[in-house]
Amino acid sequence: MDDVLSLVTNVGFPVAISFVLLRYVLHTMEEKLEKIHSSISHLIEITQDSASSQQSKHDS
Repeated sequence: MDDVLSLVTNVGFPVAISFVLLRYVLHTMEEKLEKIHSSISHLIEITQDSASSQQSKHDS
């Protein structure tokens, strides 16, 4: 029984901390990826608007 308790104490705590840290990192990365996605989408819209306005100037 002492061996099992020692194993859980020695291995269980680092595993639990690893899961907590992994969850934090994934949550943080998710927020940053969403911001990057939003910025890229906005940049694509601006680029398309600029290209279409230049196209209409050349057609005139």
